[in-house]
Amino acid sequence: MWIFLLLSAGLFMGWSLGTNDAANAFGTAVATRVVKYRTAIIIIATMVLLGAVLLGHQSIDKLSSIATNNEVSASQEDVDAAIQAGTLGELRLKSALKAFIVFACAAITVFVMSYLKFPVSANQSITGAVIGWGLCYADYSNPEILKSNLMEILEFMSTWLINPLGAAVISFVLVFFVKKFIEKKLTSMKNYDVIVKFGYIAAGAFSAFSIGQNSSASVTAFYYDATGAGANLIFKDFGWFTAARITAIIGGVAIAVGVLTFSKRVMMTVGGEIAKISQVDGFVVIIASALTVLLMGKLMGIPVSTSQSVVGAVIGAGLVNGVKNVNFGVFKRIAIAWVSSPTAAGLLTYLVALCTKSYFGA
Repeated sequence: MWIFLLLSAGLFMGWSLGTNDAANAFGTAVATRVVKYRTAIIIIATMVLLGAVLLGHQSIDKLSSIATNNEVSASQEDVDAAIQAGTLGELRLKSALKAFIVFACAAITVFVMSYLKFPVSANQSITGAVIGWGLCYADYSNPEILKSNLMEILEFMSTWLINPLGAAVISFVLVFFVKKFIEKKLTSMKNYDVIVKFGYIAAGAFSAFSIGQNSSASVTAFYYDATGAGANLIFKDFGWFTAARITAIIGGVAIAVGVLTFSKRVMMTVGGEIAKISQVDGFVVIIASALTVLLMGKLMGIPVSTSQSVVGAVIGAGLVNGVKNVNFGVFKRIAIAWVSSPTAAGLLTYLVALCTKSYFGA
């Protein structure tokens, strides 16, 4: 029974991520009417699933130190102790229930934000939920755990500013250059509409592939782990379909369903309400966002929010035509959502953790 409980939470998390992150791939393309919404979501769903099938498994067994330090994932020492005590089954059950709580609290947060048309990061909501659990259970009296957790939390919070700001700067520079030297020549070409549409589709498809590659593991990581300490829902290999790959595919399917069913609200906010941009600007925004995520990953070594980079890139593109071209009222609401989303997920998880402390132990 607990297996289906965990599965439902992970699928809900994947669906919520799909409803929100679709905007990162095709928001500007749909808003500038280069690509139809129906065409966009079909391409996104297909490429997300392809990314999950081909590459999603590569990070599925990389249990982050923050999850272990915050008592969400069992450590190897916990596993060894449970084996010696003959309580491994109980440890797995508790790990599954922890995963359910973290996923459910993060998914509820993302769903509410999506309903309100706020582009937020599902991955950051998961991180916020993990931290919320740790605030109740982690041993902060241990100097090593305290230092490790505080450093990770500070790095996590710093991306709220560095990521969108970096994307805005890169986007501003690229859009300024394109407007001055390329846009007029491009728009005067006979096949301009075809070229722009092809460019949007190619860039959006690659972005969607990356979502499947990077996020499918995030929403199903607790279904499989190398130690067997977690729920270990999937543990048998079937030839090319290894346990890790099957787990990633489950996440990819959940994300794809979210894209197909409830992604339009956030997509139109990112693409059309933050700033007025041209068709060419919108294409540059996708490139600027991708460059920012790549650079942030290289420089900081931690995953960042594609939602934040896209929003920052849209603002940067809009500023090229003047400050009045950017709707800072919408941006203010989005910025508040960036902070409130992981905070709300963490607070909700913390409250649930307090209520369940008698079961999971101090």
